[in-house]
Amino acid sequence: MELNTIIGFIAVAFGLYTLVARQLAPHQFAKLGPMKEKFGDRGGFVVHFLGYTFMPLIIGGVLLYKAFALGDF
Repeated sequence: MELNTIIGFIAVAFGLYTLVARQLAPHQFAKLGPMKEKFGDRGGFVVHFLGYTFMPLIIGGVLLYKAFALGDF
């Protein structure tokens, strides 16, 4: 297994964890509070969601897509 495959799995797992944990245990996110203070409630949530959920899922998905040769880039 290549390093990119491992990183892809870890990134997808992290993205899924933050997606689920944000709903079940929002108190676990120490950086969410300061982001909400700086950008407002909605803005802080969006910045946190993009950085800690969306981007890891996208990057991990692309790495796994390339690793398993499901497409050409």
